[in-house]
Amino acid sequence: MKLAVLSTLVAGAAAFAPAPVDRASTSLLATRAVSKAPPAKAAPVKKAAPVKAVKAAPVKAVKAAPVKAASTGKKNIAFNPTPNPYGLIGDLPPVGFFDPAGFAAKASPEELQRYREVEIMHGRFAQLAVLGMLLPEKYAADGSFGDDFLAPTGTALEVFNTDPVWTGLTFGVIAVLETVRLLETEPGTRANAKILETGLYTTPPPEKLAEYKLKELQNGRLAMLAFAGEVAQELVNSTPLLENLSS
Repeated sequence: MKLAVLSTLVAGAAAFAPAPVDRASTSLLATRAVSKAPPAKAAPVKKAAPVKAVKAAPVKAVKAAPVKAASTGKKNIAFNPTPNPYGLIGDLPPVGFFDPAGFAAKASPEELQRYREVEIMHGRFAQLAVLGMLLPEKYAADGSFGDDFLAPTGTALEVFNTDPVWTGLTFGVIAVLETVRLLETEPGTRANAKILETGLYTTPPPEKLAEYKLKELQNGRLAMLAFAGEVAQELVNSTPLLENLSS
């Protein structure tokens, strides 16, 4: 009985005793403990799903809109930036101051001015002569003035044979008008047709007037070449110009 009571007291006292603290193990013991423990298996790493390469959509090249050059307001005809020593217009590329015969080199300034006036007047007559070759042939082909007009070839040069009197009178009228023009004008002003003075057209500014003069000079030069070509062609084949153009 005493032994049972003593056992009960010892068990109660042990219940209130502090818990025993384990002695700290050395590193050797820790190493041994780790080595004895079974190695922890690493969780298997799942392979990442292969990433499919996404093709980028082809980028279409966008053509830039063409940039228009700013308009300078100038026409396709311009003066030579380095004018000739004579100060004459018409010195244009690619020929420049075209003087193959050397007239300008041999002429005085007064003579050169007269040459320019003559060139302008010849150009004006040549422009009328080009039309004077084409229009009569067109009327003759249509039978506007009878069957014998410009017969038998139908060329404008045939007028010297069919109507010599009218041809002579035409040249006579031209000669009279030219004589009057020379008498009423002075050297240096004989190319002025008195159009601006009569008020038929609005007087342009000096820059525009110079541009008109240059265009008239160039058109006259072209007409002189064209008229010479018309005459040479009809002398060669005696065929109207319109027929040559249409063939």
